[in-house]
Amino acid sequence: MPHLINLVYKSTAVCPMTQQDLLDLLIQSREKNHRLHITGMLLYQKMTFLQVLEGSKTVVEELFRSIVRDARHTNVTL
Repeated sequence: MPHLINLVYKSTAVCPMTQQDLLDLLIQSREKNHRLHITGMLLYQKMTFLQVLEGSKTVVEELFRSIVRDARHTNVTL
């Protein structure tokens, strides 16, 4: 059985997210997280993201490296 971890980070959006932007992100994230067997939550308010990721250590760490490179946000703090 893989080692499961939780990972929490916050970041700042580079521009305000519209309701459609957030819906698109939700759809994309749900599909990817289901495929990777990842759970968690994503909060957004006043240009700040807070996300919790849960899953196998290797997959969560790889996904986080991808998230850090995402151009939609900056100042990612683990």
